[in-house]
Amino acid sequence: MKFWNSTLRSMDEYIPGEQPSNLDEYIKLNTNENPFPPSEKVMKAIIENVTPNLRRYPDSKASRVRAIFAEQNNISPENIFVGNGSDEIFTLIFRGFIEKTGLAAFPYPSYALYDTLAQGNGIKFKKIAMDKSLTVDMDKFLEEKYDMVIIANPNNPTGTYISTARIKHFLTNFKGLLVVDEAYIDFYGGSAIGLINEYDNIIVTRSFSKSYSLAGLRVGLAIANGDIIKGLLKIKDSYNVDALALAGAEAALLDTRSFEYNISMLRNNKEYLEERLSSMGFEIIPSRANFVFTKHPSIDSKMLYEKLKEEKILIRYFSGPIQSEYVRISIGTMMEIKKLCQAIASILEGV
Repeated sequence: MKFWNSTLRSMDEYIPGEQPSNLDEYIKLNTNENPFPPSEKVMKAIIENVTPNLRRYPDSKASRVRAIFAEQNNISPENIFVGNGSDEIFTLIFRGFIEKTGLAAFPYPSYALYDTLAQGNGIKFKKIAMDKSLTVDMDKFLEEKYDMVIIANPNNPTGTYISTARIKHFLTNFKGLLVVDEAYIDFYGGSAIGLINEYDNIIVTRSFSKSYSLAGLRVGLAIANGDIIKGLLKIKDSYNVDALALAGAEAALLDTRSFEYNISMLRNNKEYLEERLSSMGFEIIPSRANFVFTKHPSIDSKMLYEKLKEEKILIRYFSGPIQSEYVRISIGTMMEIKKLCQAIASILEGV
């Protein structure tokens, strides 16, 4: 810590979900990864790009990915930025789109990395509590002058969703910058991308980590008006997304058949898990993501997490107000979900 500056010393560290070294021994339902592998077309595209040309720098503007996504969503490539995961995009937003004297706001509970990145960039922020249904009340972000608001939609870890109509209504009154993190939007739809043509103060971010099964490649998108995209291109690292990641992302966008099948399978598995949990007495927060946020009246959530971990099943437990009452369970394969439910039933019998 000898050379750490004051910002680094004072900031909270983001703690990601456990990634055990002996991963094959676990059922891993704690980090919202897709349980299904990337499609064969994606794997083939990556392998085909393992050539001597890796000695060359990749396309610094990710032109092909931007063009494909633009065509699929009826927008211009000039409205799209490709980042090294959406996490890099959030870093760039904090670095270049809010003054050091500005004030940001995020819902609570939500993605804790927002807090960490704000602190790391010297940005003050407030956390706005959700309502009793664990839904974001957008009106609360109008009670004070915020320069930036970030919402995850669907929210992580609750899975709750805000309609595009509600976001549009908010933008008619909000003069700061709204960032809508749509890492989980593909599972049930309802994107706010179309609002970028009406409002110049919204950035929508997307991820290839969840619905496209590419968490290991680190590819994310920002969709916004042209001036914001120009700013992101100006402030980013020169070659922020590597050639293999770009190849995989391009193939993933084009392989719509595999994508739709993957989403369908995951939704079916989620419905099965929700039915099983409900039958065992769990309270489930309605989720439009690839996870459920749930609690049981007869067992402490931390205890449930710990007992499942003893059985080599990983789910996510969060400390802190409200969220510590729940656990978050990522949707796995049907076999994984059935083993999870068997383990939970056994645990509840002993309570």
